[in-house]
Amino acid sequence: MLKIQFKMNVKLISIILISFTILTINSGKWGVTESSEARYAQISKEMVLNNDFIHPKLLDVYHYHKPPVTYWITTLGYKLFGINEFGARFFLQVAIILQLALVYGISLLLFNDKKLSLVAICIYFSLPIVIISSRNLTTDAYLCTFILASIFSWLRFKIKNRTIWIYLFYILLGIAFEIKGPICLVFILTFISLYKIITKEKLVISKHHIIGFLMFLFISAFWYILVAYENPKLLDYFINKQVINRVTSNSFHRGKPFWYYLAMIPLLGAPWIFILFFHYKKKNKKNISSKPKELLLISTACIIILIFSIFKTKLILYILPVFSFLAIASAKILTEASITHLKVYNRILIILITIIPFSILLISFMDIGFNFSKQYAIILLFSTFLVIALIQKTKIKTAYNKTAYLSFLFGIILIMSGNEFLSRNQSQLNSFKDVTIFINNLNDVEKIVVYDYLIPSAAYYTNKNIITLNNGRDTVNRETQFEENFNWQDHLINIQTDIGKNQAQAILSSNAVLVARNKNHSPEDLINLSKVFKNKKSFKNWIIFY
Repeated sequence: MLKIQFKMNVKLISIILISFTILTINSGKWGVTESSEARYAQISKEMVLNNDFIHPKLLDVYHYHKPPVTYWITTLGYKLFGINEFGARFFLQVAIILQLALVYGISLLLFNDKKLSLVAICIYFSLPIVIISSRNLTTDAYLCTFILASIFSWLRFKIKNRTIWIYLFYILLGIAFEIKGPICLVFILTFISLYKIITKEKLVISKHHIIGFLMFLFISAFWYILVAYENPKLLDYFINKQVINRVTSNSFHRGKPFWYYLAMIPLLGAPWIFILFFHYKKKNKKNISSKPKELLLISTACIIILIFSIFKTKLILYILPVFSFLAIASAKILTEASITHLKVYNRILIILITIIPFSILLISFMDIGFNFSKQYAIILLFSTFLVIALIQKTKIKTAYNKTAYLSFLFGIILIMSGNEFLSRNQSQLNSFKDVTIFINNLNDVEKIVVYDYLIPSAAYYTNKNIITLNNGRDTVNRETQFEENFNWQDHLINIQTDIGKNQAQAILSSNAVLVARNKNHSPEDLINLSKVFKNKKSFKNWIIFY
């Protein structure tokens, strides 16, 4: 028994260490991308420089769109590794590792099977949406981590009946609230409600729940109350614009049709979404309901997807926590699969794994606007075949472990390929880094003037004065109602007025460059503004007048 447990611990630690290494290596090799990642990176940078960790600012304008925990975590990365891409993304990789550990723990609590739990984290690591969340700085990876930690703590309390876990549950839930607001409750309440319904367990409220809930209220409301006390207008802003409008309207131009998630989920969870679908399609209602833990996982995922489909505002990473439930359910299927089905799953995974380096090699010989190293593609292809052959030839007592290892390899190949793609195609991916390198090499440039676009990474990569010209674009209309003075008018200029146009002309005539989106270089206002410059240079998405 001790020997088996030792082997399981070695496998778990090995998977965690390999995952962390693969995730972390080269994670700072490409520039922060516009607009979301650059926004979070720059706000965190301004927190460090201003030594103000309560009032988030973006380009010197208060930015209260999100609570501050994501910024705090990023600033810690900056303190450890400097203000750079690696520092910005480091704790994202830590978050993914914690998610793996939590998926393992939740699986173990639900099914009491260490082998199944190991399979679950191999599957979770291979899901494209998980990898995407680790490559791009947003709130979603951190929110998912604290949601899973909350669910783990609640299950631990239910199963082990130790009071400390219910307090930890409420504390973690409060922190999740301070990452992205009340949306975290959708995941937690759906899981707990379905658990109660499926297990037919009565609702019991003890003094520990009451104390814990009060702790949650204190933690979750602390920052909101602090800033709303200073500026009472913020309370209405949080409730109406940042919660209600995001749910009911096309807020921030992120409105998507009802079927958006149904269309995206197969791509984000391949190939396990298809395996899950075909597996449960063959089962009748009676068979599924006879397995309450599987029913809990699948029902939770389906209801959350339905709820988020009803919401107007949609982005793919909003439903990231759902995939932890799907990974555990997939692991359960895999551990019960027949040899015939396992062989089919193995073939599917091998095809998917080999398609990636083959595609990279093919693209490296083609002129389609994306760059890949031929040498890297050849080495990756050779290494992939070598590892597949090693997995296939290795004698493994448990047949489904081969499928799990192939799934884990799929995740590794996705990350390595993604890193290569991101680092060699920064301009195509809306990174402003190459533009700032060019501007930094120009002599006597003190100001970067941006036409009708918000570019946080202009400030992230330079120490120059960033001035934004507002010509009506929605994202340029900043939330200036919370400003304490009118200093913001020096670097956010409305050129829809004659005063603004004259101010812009005066700024551009002295030690400045003008930046515009390539697709926006024809408006009459921009043409008139650019006449002061003799030179221009075009990048993939940007044009520079200097």
